[in-house]
Amino acid sequence: MTALLTVDRVVKRYGGLAAVDGVSFTLGAGDVLGLIGPNGSGKTTLLGILAGTHDPTSGTVTLDGRVCSGRGAHRAVHAGIARTFQTTRLFGGWTLREALRLARRENRRPADVASDERIAALLALDGLLDRPCTSLTSAAQRLAMIALALATGPRVLLLDEPAVGMDTAESAALARAVRDVADDLGVAVVVVDHNMHFLMPLADSVLVMASGTVLATGTPAQIRADEAVIASYLGET
Repeated sequence: MTALLTVDRVVKRYGGLAAVDGVSFTLGAGDVLGLIGPNGSGKTTLLGILAGTHDPTSGTVTLDGRVCSGRGAHRAVHAGIARTFQTTRLFGGWTLREALRLARRENRRPADVASDERIAALLALDGLLDRPCTSLTSAAQRLAMIALALATGPRVLLLDEPAVGMDTAESAALARAVRDVADDLGVAVVVVDHNMHFLMPLADSVLVMASGTVLATGTPAQIRADEAVIASYLGET
């Protein structure tokens, strides 16, 4: 695998507390990584480091061999890393197409960005581009958040609890859409979610965090069978 994203011994300390402690992994184009662990394990802090909203205390994040950590969220987006959040953040009465147009202003590689129609098709938002974002269903609004992230032309997409509040059918549709995005656009995806029925069939690999460190990494099947993971996390679900 040719590394697209490399996380190398990343540490984030708050005083004497290491919220993230020596985390390393690599992702190639089109890879989907599930990031799981108990609450307080460091997942959200790690996601913030990848997105540029938190500076690492030590260690680096590189994209295509160029360091992109510690330079702020704006530069991370320009480098090719986009993030969604647990809560939907859409633009009042704007249509989805209008919101996508605004998001595209953050892109510095316009030739690499899929068209509005292609993004909508990948995310099963066909026919909704000219609808006000706030008129969409809750599930469609979550997909719209991913669409806005894709409009920035990312190489890496970070999804923070994308399936929260979704029923079984909605989360299954979301998983298919994320898989299509990874395969069709070659975007590497990091997904944080507590819904194992959504995450495990989607992920190519899974990284489990506990107390800021990496407890285990492997395929979904390997993680499901890992006794330490079962004891610290999966046994709780």
